[in-house]
Amino acid sequence: MPADVFAYISKFVNLSEAEKALFKEHIQIMTTFPRQVLTRVGEMEQHIYFIKKGVLRKYFFKGNEEITSQLNYEGDMVCCSVSFLSGAPSEIILETMEASTLIFITKSSLETLFAYSNNFEKMGRLVWLDWLLYRERWGISRMIKTPKERFHLLLLEKPGLVNRVPQKYLASLLRIKPETFSRYKKILGNSENHSTISRDE
Repeated sequence: MPADVFAYISKFVNLSEAEKALFKEHIQIMTTFPRQVLTRVGEMEQHIYFIKKGVLRKYFFKGNEEITSQLNYEGDMVCCSVSFLSGAPSEIILETMEASTLIFITKSSLETLFAYSNNFEKMGRLVWLDWLLYRERWGISRMIKTPKERFHLLLLEKPGLVNRVPQKYLASLLRIKPETFSRYKKILGNSENHSTISRDE
């Protein structure tokens, strides 16, 4: 059973044994291929995924350009949240970047849990609040921090992504040019040259 899911939930609430047993009845496990689309534009998001293994990317199209809005890996929860919460068709694509193992729960199952106990309602509220705060901080950082600072923030918060995700997607996430990302990555291996990264690039 996915003890790592309960470890994640325990950061927010302590489930009783009865609540854990009910939760287990409502979660499912799936394995995916690389580049498998989980949610398409126009679909209603009906799932929340916990990443046991793998990397997932959320992106949208601006004209013909793909814009990466989120990258997640082991230990993260992810879904197309606007669609999930509002019931509107998704404008975001959710896709695996590599073969992945995902633990998921459907929207209907989550509503059943919320109706079962206030503790489950509290869990949902606190998980969403934590996610919203993270997205708010990340969104602000992309607007006010320099490219160098955004690059180092990525290394600090998600260090495992750099060698697992194609560079163009990481650059898109950080809103920097791929060649700038490449230069930062090369300089990372040579601490003597860190000072050569201009703050204004």
